[in-house]
Amino acid sequence: MGRVSGVEAAAIGCNWSFAPIVDINRNWRNPIIATRTWSGDVDKTIAMSLAYMKGIQESGIAPAAKHFPGDGIDERDQHLSFSVNPYSTEEWDATFGKVYGTLFDAGLPSIMAGHISLPEYVKYFNPAATVQEQIMPATLNKYILTDLLRDKMGFNGLVVTDASHMVAMTSAMKRQDMLPTAIAAGSDLFLFFNDPDEDFQWMLDGYNNGVITDDRLEEALTRILGTKAALGLHKKVKTEILPSKEEAMAKIGLPENKAIAVEVADKAITLVKNNQNIFPISPDKTKRVLLVNVEGHKGGFGAMIGGEAVRPVDTLKGILEAEGFEVSIWESTEERINKLPEEERAAAVANVYAQKRPIKDLIAAYDLVINVASVQPNTDQRIQWPASKGTPDIPFYVHEIPTIFVSVQAPNHLADVPQVQTYINTYDSKDFTLQALVNKMVGRSEFTGVSPVDAFCGFLDTRY
Repeated sequence: MGRVSGVEAAAIGCNWSFAPIVDINRNWRNPIIATRTWSGDVDKTIAMSLAYMKGIQESGIAPAAKHFPGDGIDERDQHLSFSVNPYSTEEWDATFGKVYGTLFDAGLPSIMAGHISLPEYVKYFNPAATVQEQIMPATLNKYILTDLLRDKMGFNGLVVTDASHMVAMTSAMKRQDMLPTAIAAGSDLFLFFNDPDEDFQWMLDGYNNGVITDDRLEEALTRILGTKAALGLHKKVKTEILPSKEEAMAKIGLPENKAIAVEVADKAITLVKNNQNIFPISPDKTKRVLLVNVEGHKGGFGAMIGGEAVRPVDTLKGILEAEGFEVSIWESTEERINKLPEEERAAAVANVYAQKRPIKDLIAAYDLVINVASVQPNTDQRIQWPASKGTPDIPFYVHEIPTIFVSVQAPNHLADVPQVQTYINTYDSKDFTLQALVNKMVGRSEFTGVSPVDAFCGFLDTRY
């Protein structure tokens, strides 16, 4: 993955990557890392991160591990709220500290500091620290970026802040103070403008006022220029750094790289829960299949830039039909009511709970139900169920009809559907991933994936 990412990134002129993400998934409720981290296991996180770092460096790209001092414990999203790593110094040393320390020893050239506070280490360096000092995010906290990262851990590489528009940073102090404080705390680069003229002036004011010292400024500039020199950028001509479109496209989407993606997807798909031994499925046993689309909250930048993408449930329908199944997609109660004229909706909503809907009709119509959850990682990544009374929207019918629940995004939906007896995580919804899923469900290949996180979310009922 690192090597392919490096080849394709270099082809379009990139020389620095804000990856790998080395956070540790220890809280299944955390919305921002559920689909971004390697694992909840420290050693697995180290192994994957080292491999990625080595692979991407083969293309002359500098990796930046993130988000120091470590996300995955607090359930909040620092884009929109504060985030705290509550670990004791001993716990942090044995987990996040071990990950970063190993990468530092392997020559990691840069990190991205996260807007995450680490109160216990602030108190370690200053037992008299105020609460405000303890909860100050790492990007603005000298105790974390200088005392811990630089002095205690000995990291001498480049440090960049995470995006400067994120609420966990912007809410900590006035922006005019925030900019120079970030550099004074130990970051060498500040990520993203709000207003170029305003931000440049505030950074200059911070230097003139002594918030940024000459020594700190020279140290930051030395690391920036040193990183560029280490990449050999000062020796390259423009066409070497930014190839032509033709040269770039010749290195992107190569068949051998696509084959790696297909192989990774096939090996990753995880049969998390298999209590009804339903596989292999076949048209002979379960001819009539109902697919139920399961979604989360909509909106945000993803919705704005994503366009009208083909739903995974629609792709899966075509693949299953090619196998000989008769496939229907359930139109939710919510979808049907929203199509009605406004004057008819109130009566329709009331009728949801008043109408007769025999279970026997559902059983008579379908041999198998597959719920397909495509809940995008966001601040709230839980399932958004539509109104339901005796409809397939929510899998209440697991004792009446064989039911399979598939998540193509977040791996933690068993917390929402513990009643489901067969649960699969595919981790993405690419066409080749869904084809690999069907290959496994019909018995053409084996389920070999091992869950990198606790997909049972720490609950007892999710296992049974």
